[in-house]
Amino acid sequence: MSKPTDLSTALTARLRHHYTKEQIAGLTDSVAELHDMGFKFDDIFPDGILNPDALVLKTSVPMAGLEEAIMKIQKHPELRHIEIFPYGIPMRDLWRMHVRVGLK
Repeated sequence: MSKPTDLSTALTARLRHHYTKEQIAGLTDSVAELHDMGFKFDDIFPDGILNPDALVLKTSVPMAGLEEAIMKIQKHPELRHIEIFPYGIPMRDLWRMHVRVGLK
C-alpha cells in the first residue's frame, strides 16, 4: 500500500462491511495522515465487538527509530492505543507496533 489512492481503495474494500461510507472516509483520512508521516503498514484491520469502532494498524520500526515513531504517532488526534513488541531472536532487530485509531 504505497500510494494514497491504492491505500484508499484497499481500505474501502476491506472495511465496507463494517462501516458507513462516512466512517470509512474518516478512517481512510486517518490512515493517510499516518502514511504521510512515514509509516508503512503491514496490515490494517477493524477492531471491536459487535460493531468495530477502531482500526488496528500494524507496522515495523527500526530499533533506533522507536522514539521518533512514538513522538510522531502520539500527535495523531484519533490515536487510542499503541502496543510495542520487540522482534528478533536472539537479538532484537526491530520493533513491531500495533497502533489503534478510532472513529471521530
